[in-house]
Amino acid sequence: MGCQMNVDDSNSMASHLERLGFSFTNSKEEADFIVLNTCSVREHAEHKAMSFIGRLKPLKDANPNLKIVVTGCAAERLGQKLRKKFPIIDLVIGAKQIENFPEIFDKSFSLAHSDNCGEAPSRMLLPSRAKESDEIAFVTIMRGCHNFCSYCIVPYVRGPEKSRAVADVLADIKTYAAGGFKDVMLLGQNVNSYCGAASDGTAIDFPDLLAEVNKIPGIERIRFMTSHPKDLSDKLIEAMATLDKVCAHLHLPLQSGSDKILEAMNRKYDTALYIALIKKIRRRIADICITTDILVGFPGETENDFSDTLLLIEKAGFNALFAFKYSPREGTASSGLAETITEEEKDARLKRVLELADKISISKNNALVGSVVQVLVENTEGPMCTGRTRSNIKVFFPAPTDKNMNGSMVDVTITRAKVNTLVGEPCAK
Repeated sequence: MGCQMNVDDSNSMASHLERLGFSFTNSKEEADFIVLNTCSVREHAEHKAMSFIGRLKPLKDANPNLKIVVTGCAAERLGQKLRKKFPIIDLVIGAKQIENFPEIFDKSFSLAHSDNCGEAPSRMLLPSRAKESDEIAFVTIMRGCHNFCSYCIVPYVRGPEKSRAVADVLADIKTYAAGGFKDVMLLGQNVNSYCGAASDGTAIDFPDLLAEVNKIPGIERIRFMTSHPKDLSDKLIEAMATLDKVCAHLHLPLQSGSDKILEAMNRKYDTALYIALIKKIRRRIADICITTDILVGFPGETENDFSDTLLLIEKAGFNALFAFKYSPREGTASSGLAETITEEEKDARLKRVLELADKISISKNNALVGSVVQVLVENTEGPMCTGRTRSNIKVFFPAPTDKNMNGSMVDVTITRAKVNTLVGEPCAK
């Protein structure tokens, strides 16, 4: 459950289990181990995880040998309280210990590596299920965060910022490339502040890391998220403009269009800097697709503050956005602030943001009708293929009847636009 980083963490855990001789089952009733990787960024995410755990009790009652493991951010935040609330849980591993999953898991269940494993399990073994479930390889390049936005639980559950060594990141990507992946997504709470050690001990920043990934044979597209506006450098913009494999998509969370609210959120930038960045990026990369996050209903947000957010969304012209209602997270700086907006008003403001976003998105997508875009096919199901453009827009087009197109690059003529997707026809060869 949760973000793309959880996908990468889950794949790493799956790698280890496969090395031990386990295989996947689609049936919880058949499972010997159920591992749940949780999210804690919003209250709803935690409730979703708790509900899932609760539904496992009949399975545990029917099979006392079933082992249930809970990992991730909710596991970090709640700790052993989880086991008190749900005695069916056998092991809790918080997000800060996720890199030590193999050792903790093996020790807890007295499992030994199979003879053909050789050395201790490596996270670079490609999980067999990953290729079936997605054509994008998720690779975590750094963990943790030290920005301490006042509403955010991440620094508390994932710990301080720590960049992975350059060689380890590149080794993971080369493994994915050897496994047939063409599209890689580099992940971090704030990739802009990546500072990894090279083999000679020198520090490598994020633009230089992109240049190294750009050299890897087999990889055709490089994506990344998330970028913090305060750390978006001219060097990164230039890297995006000049490195041929780096995609023309930037996710740049705004959160609010009010300087007063941005200051209360401890975002460390103002709206003038944000708009200046948008203009600079679009001048250098004409076809860039920019997406963002918006948080409505932060304590103290007035109607004027919210109107400023709507105005900035329109001025920035985001291709798409993700919008959320503020919910206090225990332990964060904002959790002590009095709520000043009712849930009904939060719902109304969220609806207005999404309506405006849809209006802008459909306008931008309509401009692509008649153009030819290159699509990396992620899924072939029934009569349709789905995939994404270099600018991260999902495209649907008719699938050939004689083969699975997953992983293929296809030129598609766009015939119709929707709010968040495009529809087209494959170009004749």
